[in-house]
Amino acid sequence: MQNTALQFELDDHDSPSIWPWVIGAMAMVLLVVSVKSNLEQIPRTLSRQALATAQTFNATDIDIAVDGRDLAMSGTLNAEIDRDGLVNQIAAIPGVRIVVDDMQVFDPREQERFELLGFKEGLETINISQIAFERGSASLTTNSRDTLLQLVQVLRTYPQYRIRVSGHTDNTGRAEVNLRISRQRASTVANFLVDNNVSPNQVIAQGYGATRPIADNSTEAGRAANRRIEISHVN
Repeated sequence: MQNTALQFELDDHDSPSIWPWVIGAMAMVLLVVSVKSNLEQIPRTLSRQALATAQTFNATDIDIAVDGRDLAMSGTLNAEIDRDGLVNQIAAIPGVRIVVDDMQVFDPREQERFELLGFKEGLETINISQIAFERGSASLTTNSRDTLLQLVQVLRTYPQYRIRVSGHTDNTGRAEVNLRISRQRASTVANFLVDNNVSPNQVIAQGYGATRPIADNSTEAGRAANRRIEISHVN
């Protein structure tokens, strides 16, 4: 008995359609696009929420980098801000996985104390006794320039601080003349500083004549010591 192979012939309308495959492929592409869009949206959403949380703590000087669901906090944090509370609040945002705290604490009061100390130390390094004037006048000697330029550098480094330039004389001559000269000499120093780009708001010039001696006016050495310029920090 001879076996006959079965053969089937499909009419044109019975041929397998390609459209289900096309539709399936399009659905897959749309799914991938949707998933990718959602993945890209997550970091943006977390970033916005984290920054908004930082704003509520007045932590305006920090940076928040988002990598997927991981957040890294860096920058400067004021010492008065509740650091643990801020980190915990951000960690509690839905979707956040890891929070890395790399923030540096900034204490403005400690910084102010540090800068004031640097300013005072800068003043102390200047030999103010080198500031001198031509005899009987308010004209600076040539050697005074280098000393005053050192003072200029300190004042420009710390523009937030002020000084008082005080002029003093010995008791030789009339009191009113000594007072006038002391004021003129203090003004000469102040003008030199301002002419070298020190803010006028940083300098107060005052003259005291012979009213505040630091040595005995009965000796030449004492009188020489009393003829002086003093520089002091003004709170």
